[in-house]
Amino acid sequence: MKLRDLPIKTKLIAMMMLSASIGIFVMALVISINEAVTMRNDIEAELTTLAKIIGSRSIGSLTFNDPKTAIENLTALAIKSDIVYAAIYQEESGLFAEYKSDSVNISAQQQDSLGLTQILQRLPSGKFTGSIEVSNDIYFEKQRIGTVLIKSDMTGFAVKMLRYLTWVVITLLACFTLSLIVSARLHKLISVPILNLQKVTGKVSESDDYSVRIPNHSNDELGNLIDSFNAMLEQIEIRDQQLAEYSKHLEGLVDERTDELVEANNRRIQWLENMAKFLKHELKNASIGVKSSLELIERRSQQPSIDIYVERAKKSLNYMNILLTSVSNASNLEAMIYKEPLKSVNLGHIVKSQLDEYKLSYPQCRFIGDIDLHLIIMGNEDRLRQLLDNLVNNAIEHSHPNTPITITLQNNRNTAELSVINEGVKLPEEKIKMFDLFVSLRDAGHWKSDNLGLGLYLVRLITEGHGGSVDANDLPNNEGAIFTVRIPI
Repeated sequence: MKLRDLPIKTKLIAMMMLSASIGIFVMALVISINEAVTMRNDIEAELTTLAKIIGSRSIGSLTFNDPKTAIENLTALAIKSDIVYAAIYQEESGLFAEYKSDSVNISAQQQDSLGLTQILQRLPSGKFTGSIEVSNDIYFEKQRIGTVLIKSDMTGFAVKMLRYLTWVVITLLACFTLSLIVSARLHKLISVPILNLQKVTGKVSESDDYSVRIPNHSNDELGNLIDSFNAMLEQIEIRDQQLAEYSKHLEGLVDERTDELVEANNRRIQWLENMAKFLKHELKNASIGVKSSLELIERRSQQPSIDIYVERAKKSLNYMNILLTSVSNASNLEAMIYKEPLKSVNLGHIVKSQLDEYKLSYPQCRFIGDIDLHLIIMGNEDRLRQLLDNLVNNAIEHSHPNTPITITLQNNRNTAELSVINEGVKLPEEKIKMFDLFVSLRDAGHWKSDNLGLGLYLVRLITEGHGGSVDANDLPNNEGAIFTVRIPI
């Protein structure tokens, strides 16, 4: 796994440990090298001092040619176990006296018992397994008369360095452990605020709860970031509260306005019902008097000219009765539509059964159907049949002879679209008014017939009662119309 993919806690600990380890290792390496150089220099200085002392003591021996005394002076070096060889050279005749350590074999056995020989053998040649040699000239009356040579092995030096390096390694491990403990605690100064920020952002994104806040205990850049984030959450929370209050206020206004509209619609329906009942009652009584008077005039009068006016008066009276009945039925139907319960019905089956019935009832007309038999809506089956009957009757009434009437039912984006198409009389410009009460724009003389403009008005009432809409449009290339009812599935 790459370093950048690790958790921030691990990254911080790794970076602190890496920095501390490099610093400690470099410092330990420099100190170890300095200690080795210093230790070697100290050994050389000590051997040089011993060589000077031996040389000063051996002046008489060289002057009087007394090798025995010189050997005794060299033997005094036996107290230093690491000195393996010493010699005094006379300026003219060469080797004058020498000393060889008898403890070399014993020292090696001790080293083997400690396992140091194997350690020294693994070290680079010449670094610790070699020897240190120093020499010092012997002068008498400013004339060199001889030289002292002292040779020391590196065993003692190596043992001291190994012990020193052992303590260095132990110290490194202790420092590494201490650094790990300190890093494990100090990383929280950075990781904890960032993890808290991550936790809060996750909670906000999941629950949309902007009331949460991140605790801040520092004044550094992270503290400023946390303060800025908390301020942002506070602003969002205030905005949401304002939006919630405004939304609640709007809901209240909508509910209030809806209640007002419902009440106004109920009053309108009630007024229509009362007006229809009043007109029907009062005009019925008046029409009875008019009708009886006309019958009386018809029986007593033998003039043909009066019969024409009597017949015209009867037609007008009959139309008035039809009009009063239609007003009463329309007002009652409007009140009933909004109160009738809706249930799940298969609109495709309803349209298909009605289409089969139209083919039998109107053999002079040709019907074409394109019906989706799997459209389920919430509706009233009787009202839906009444809606389709009115659309088909309107199409039959305004169709040219020998032209088909097409009924389609399709699913268009979760909306049931029921269309009735006919070729015939062109629609008027103000198409929307065709769905108003007592409007028949394509039959200006409707008072002479039974067409009172109720059919399309009932289509609109039934459609709106099902939560839908209805519109009418001209055919693109032919004279005729297409009426489309849209009801949510």
